[in-house]
Amino acid sequence: MVSGLESRTVLVAGGGLVGLSTAAFLAWHGVDCLVVERRKSAALHPRARGFNPRAVELLRSIGMEQEVRAAAAGFADHTMRARLESLAGAEFARSDLPTAALGELSPSSWALCSQDRLEPLIRARAEKLGAEVRFGQELRSLTQDADGVTGVVRGADGERRIRAHYLVAADGANSMVRRALGIGVDGTRGLNHQLSILFEADLAEALRGRRFAICQIDNPAVRGLLVHDDTLRRGTLYVECGSSAEDIAKYTAHHCAKLVEAAIGSPGLPIRVLGAEAWELSALTAEAYAAGRVFLAGDAAHVMPPVSGFGASTGLQDAHNLAWKLAYTIRGIAGPGLLDSYQAERAPVGALTVRQCRLRVTTRTGFGPPGKVPGLIGDLALTFGSRYRSDVLTGAGFPGEEALAPPDLAGQPGTRAPHLPVTLGDREMSVLDLFGAGFTLLTDASGEAWLRAARQVGTQLSLELDAYAVGGPEVADPTGSWASRYRTRPGEAVLVRPDGVVSWRSAGDPPDQGGGHVERLAAAVCTALGMAARPVAAAREAFL
Repeated sequence: MVSGLESRTVLVAGGGLVGLSTAAFLAWHGVDCLVVERRKSAALHPRARGFNPRAVELLRSIGMEQEVRAAAAGFADHTMRARLESLAGAEFARSDLPTAALGELSPSSWALCSQDRLEPLIRARAEKLGAEVRFGQELRSLTQDADGVTGVVRGADGERRIRAHYLVAADGANSMVRRALGIGVDGTRGLNHQLSILFEADLAEALRGRRFAICQIDNPAVRGLLVHDDTLRRGTLYVECGSSAEDIAKYTAHHCAKLVEAAIGSPGLPIRVLGAEAWELSALTAEAYAAGRVFLAGDAAHVMPPVSGFGASTGLQDAHNLAWKLAYTIRGIAGPGLLDSYQAERAPVGALTVRQCRLRVTTRTGFGPPGKVPGLIGDLALTFGSRYRSDVLTGAGFPGEEALAPPDLAGQPGTRAPHLPVTLGDREMSVLDLFGAGFTLLTDASGEAWLRAARQVGTQLSLELDAYAVGGPEVADPTGSWASRYRTRPGEAVLVRPDGVVSWRSAGDPPDQGGGHVERLAAAVCTALGMAARPVAAAREAFL
């Protein structure tokens, strides 16, 4: 029997990495949200083993980077990936993670922190910001109408109805919500079937002082991937297995221990198998990321082979893109086009990343020195270079690559605003740290007219719109790189959204006629908030 009716602003189905991140980002924007997760406790298996610098930037934006760094500190020297006969055996090939060029691109770096360590940190941050997380609560069904979504949630105390303005489905690759909405998936299921064997063993002697981010093991007894943690006493071995229950049943604790022993290469080493988890390696994208007031994120929207941490990091970016759009819509300061842009922007990125991860797996590009693979996009371009195209971006409808290589990233509309070292007062930081929960306008020391326009537009709209002159008295540009990094001319301005994406540039606009800064900026903000396109004069009248 269903009892009661609880009202929330946003209901999040799924308390894994993406669901918890969605809650944290929403709560940071001041949005009431509830996360329900069918598991009674956090996952035992480490799952994702690393998070790329863009994902870490997003956690940095809500004040989490130091916690993430502390959790990953023991992995700081785990930089190698290799092909080995076994941990104790011959080494066939080795390469390092691509970190050398990161200093110029980002204030953040890779976080080699397993998912089981990161999730509790994100949950704690979400709850501190005001979100509520309930484990042992499963969303069983949902209905929606023009005003909201009603979900039936089952827990140990029975079932209850929860009414919310919006629902975010972060309930995984087999998403109940996606199926209930009738949204199909494109791609390939079952590229192969994997078994993750979590174990404890003393790995120090076999490692011989080395620290691996990931190892490809290849010997007559076992072929698979092996990762180890920073204690050198726990690891996970991933092997292919059959898809049937009978095939999986063959992997008893004894059999799993023998596979682990062969992967380590130390006969007689005491091994304790903590658990084995079967899963399907697939490459899938949802046919839609939204239906009415329901939005898909993470594995519910895209399932990709686990390569270079792209799966988890892409899910974090889904949550970040969606959270500010929900927040602004809920606050009543955005038009309907803003939420529509979630699918327009994230679906192509998800599909591209799925294709790239599949290509990396099928060509084995992730292990050893990469060769030239047709159609392969570099890791840094895939991490930083995605370019959105949607109706809320001004000047982003141009043709071109799906992802830009780092040298070509210069603050184009639809791309992540480039990192630039700056100094605010006596504090050294990245220009990315200037971006908060509102919009940010960047210009240079000769752009005082844009600073005045930002103050006026922000006041009239009751909108948080910060403005900075990079290289001016407030924000120093110690490297003198503003103009080259953003490819601006003197007095030009760049408008950045709350998710750190450039939404508009003044470059290419008609020459000023008696100023025109307020009208032009108001029109750009109008577009960025998903309001109907209108002439500059009408935008001025609407806002001012």
